[in-house]
Amino acid sequence: MPREGTSSTGIEYSVHGAGCRMTDQHGQEVDVDLVDGAEAFDAWRITRFLDGKSGARPSVEELRTACVHLSELGELREIRAGRWYALPDH
Repeated sequence: MPREGTSSTGIEYSVHGAGCRMTDQHGQEVDVDLVDGAEAFDAWRITRFLDGKSGARPSVEELRTACVHLSELGELREIRAGRWYALPDH
């Protein structure tokens, strides 16, 4: 698989370091890293995802706190304590 290209569904991707940045046809961008075998994200990546897409501007610390809370509820998996999160396995 090439390090950058376009999927069959039109999603552009670019592999970088330990992760991948994906952009849809509307410019919506998602960036994940592979951490301990999981597609993981952190509060900084959520900030980048929200940038320009939402009127809300939570701080990185507020997002980190929200991720911890959501992991306690089982809505997220905490991959590395206080830093990396992933969607739960369902």
